[in-house]
Amino acid sequence: MLMDEGATGREIADYLYTVATEHMGLTAHARLAEKSEQVAQLLVQLRPEFGTH
Repeated sequence: MLMDEGATGREIADYLYTVATEHMGLTAHARLAEKSEQVAQLLVQLRPEFGTH
């Protein structure tokens, strides 16, 4: 998936935002975009940990 493929934080954030707005029915909102970016950056920072388990 995105994490295994080395996707950038931007790519992950875009994916999270798309899932939230197009598949979960959440309203497209600036705060949702901001939270998607924050979560994406956290995931990118944690990526090295995923390979150790």
